[in-house]
Amino acid sequence: MSEPTLPPKRSVEAREGLRFGIDIDGTIAQAPRHFKRLIDALLAHGDQAYIVTGRWERRRQETEAFLASLGIRYTELVMRPNDWPGTVPEFKAQVVREKALHLTIDDDERNCWAIAQQTEALAAHMLPFPEALEAREAREEP
Repeated sequence: MSEPTLPPKRSVEAREGLRFGIDIDGTIAQAPRHFKRLIDALLAHGDQAYIVTGRWERRRQETEAFLASLGIRYTELVMRPNDWPGTVPEFKAQVVREKALHLTIDDDERNCWAIAQQTEALAAHMLPFPEALEAREAREEP
């Protein structure tokens, strides 16, 4: 089986702010303290953090409340339109193109592959994050 062909990835200019896309379910929800630290650092350095979720738009209020309960700040929460006719991977790839994101983090490899194959962005697959490690980190924080 041959390797898939991926589009070329563009380089980031030295003074260009980075634009990250981060999923919720299986990603932020799996390691909220980890992602809070990451997002806070990105925003503090002038970068942008887009929350890109396959959740339907009709769940916006619930989703915003959930993120707020975790202390997650963001540049924009992008949710799948209620009338979206395609798949979640198609939706996420379109968002990556429209927002010109540089990197996305997602727990679903189908989303990562769609982004890698259809956009100039890099896609990182979120591996399972052990609950014990998250609990230990929570105890160690000041």
